[in-house]
Order: sequence, then C-alpha cells, then structure tokens
Amino acid sequence: MITKDITICGRQVTLAYCYATEIAYKDLASEDFIDYAQHAVESIQQERDPDTKRTICAVLACLLAYYGDNEAPVTDADLMKEAKPAELGMAILTILDLRRQFYALPVGEPEDKPSDQEGKNAKN
Repeated sequence: MITKDITICGRQVTLAYCYATEIAYKDLASEDFIDYAQHAVESIQQERDPDTKRTICAVLACLLAYYGDNEAPVTDADLMKEAKPAELGMAILTILDLRRQFYALPVGEPEDKPSDQEGKNAKN
C-alpha cells in the first residue's frame, strides 16, 4: 500500500493506493481504475477537468483503501458539497502519482526477464 496525506474539504486525510483501491473504485464507478486514470491523464493534457463523479469515486476508493471500516474524515457528501476545485485537482494528481508508485518496478529489477530460449542462445 502506498499512502500520502492531503488536505481536502479543509481536513487532512490519507489517500492510499493498492488493490483494495482498484476493487473499491470498480464497485463505486462500475469501471476499472485504469479507465479513470487514462481519462484523467487525457483530460489534464487537454487542460480540462476530469469527470467530477469519477474523480469523487477515485478519492472515495483511496479513502476506503486506507480507512477500511473506520470512519474516514471526509464523506462522499463532503466531497460533493465542500471540496474546492483546486483540492480535487490536487487529489487527482496525488492519486495518479500513488498509482504510478504502486506499479513502479523496484530499483535494480530488470524490466523484462530473458526467456528460457534467449538464455540458452546466450550460453551457446
């Protein structure tokens, strides 16, 4: 699990990214998280705000992943009524960065392991 503290709705919260985030997002938004991530990146590149409902679902999924059954400091109603556009923007960037970190290869790990056939050819 990768985590980061942010301020949203005037409260400090911890967002988390792990497989629980992806499962929660799919339950909330009825789509895979990668679909939201691609949408968010494309929107940002086009200097547009990503879809607000999908963004709120992504934030909620990150909150659920971290807080689990405990009450999170921010609810869906808070996000819909109190979140400032800049706060949601920072949340989007944070979530995308958490996802990037979660899927990053550890330092020193080869990106592709040679297949058995390539290894045999190298020995001959």
